[in-house]
Amino acid sequence: MCDYIQREYACRHYRWIASSWCREYAITHKRCTPNVAHFEHKDIDCGECKSRKRGAVPWEHMIRRDKSQVY
Repeated sequence: MCDYIQREYACRHYRWIASSWCREYAITHKRCTPNVAHFEHKDIDCGECKSRKRGAVPWEHMIRRDKSQVY
């Protein structure tokens, strides 16, 4: 089994970060059952929430976008 770190952020989102890959994954690159070997809590928001709180960049009005496409 591959060892993972479970990280919880202040925004209550979780991320699982691989700390070490097992031999089987190194050979086949097929994911196996994760084994959470360590848990940590960060007092900051995750990257997704940080970017949402920041809002648009000051030069957003200078970027020409096709209004029919949804990003």
